[in-house]
Amino acid sequence: MTRRAHAAATAMTVGAVALLAGCSLPDGPAGVVVARAERTPPASKNRPYFLTVRTANGERKDFQVYIDDYDQCAIGERYPACKQ
Repeated sequence: MTRRAHAAATAMTVGAVALLAGCSLPDGPAGVVVARAERTPPASKNRPYFLTVRTANGERKDFQVYIDDYDQCAIGERYPACKQ
């Protein structure tokens, strides 16, 4: 790889990380956690994690969460209280 190509790749990586750092995931709906999923195995801090909750009106809702929230919220716990 040439120096120019390496510099361009580095700049793109730094830009992507900066963009992701400024983004935040919205909270999911309140409910009881009924499923947890790692959609792209093997999971890591950079891979998406999802929770599924059953809301008060009985609907199932899937949403993406951070790894910390995923680790803290077990099946049967109430979301968002479990991530506190």
